[in-house]
Amino acid sequence: MTELWYYAEGDETRGPLSVGELVPLLARIADPRRVMIWRHGFEDWKPVEEVHEVAQQVFRPPPLRRAGAAVPPELPTPSVREPVVDAEDAAHFKDVKQPLSGIGGWLALLAISQVLGLLKFLVALGQYYTAANDDLWKRFPTALWGEVAINAFHVWLIVYTTVLLLRHSRHFPRFFIWEMIAVVVLPLVDPFWVASMIGLATGQPISNYLTLDAKDGGQIIAGMIGAAIWIPYMLRSRRVANTFTL
Repeated sequence: MTELWYYAEGDETRGPLSVGELVPLLARIADPRRVMIWRHGFEDWKPVEEVHEVAQQVFRPPPLRRAGAAVPPELPTPSVREPVVDAEDAAHFKDVKQPLSGIGGWLALLAISQVLGLLKFLVALGQYYTAANDDLWKRFPTALWGEVAINAFHVWLIVYTTVLLLRHSRHFPRFFIWEMIAVVVLPLVDPFWVASMIGLATGQPISNYLTLDAKDGGQIIAGMIGAAIWIPYMLRSRRVANTFTL
């Protein structure tokens, strides 16, 4: 994809431009070293001479002259230069702002919820397994160890997604969507697994052990509401697209 560039002279910001359009414009400026430029991926504006891919094209050495050739006198720099763009084009760029990026706005709220959600889930698991009946572990080890595997996968998914968030990884939006789906699906898979294994071990119908209390139901409903809000945001937000690029 073609990189789009912006450049600023004083308080005026102009762009977007391809590098092929940017270099000729900078070459026409009397002192391009004082011009600041920016493209997607930069944390802040940079002087032209600090951006190697542009500077090497703008600041080219003069042509090599043959020995003995007459050196033409250097022409004085005109005090008045042509405008880089005409007034009509400049009007289109006067309101150009740096694209939104970084953990801010609604994305900051999502990041806080992600970290707090991980801590809350770990505390809930600790309380659940601390109160677990030892007799159940002896009678139905397959059911309970399978439940441990489901919860371990859920913890791994939340932890890995949080790491991707903190690293601004481009994989974060995809894993966050999977996490939102898991929040809704796993509370249904867990009791079904346990009920199935206990039913097989006792020879009783699965329905005798398949229960969903109010707390689990509330968790599923909350997960569905969160997914309905955050998944569209993750897919459409320009801040998300500009932030998770590494």
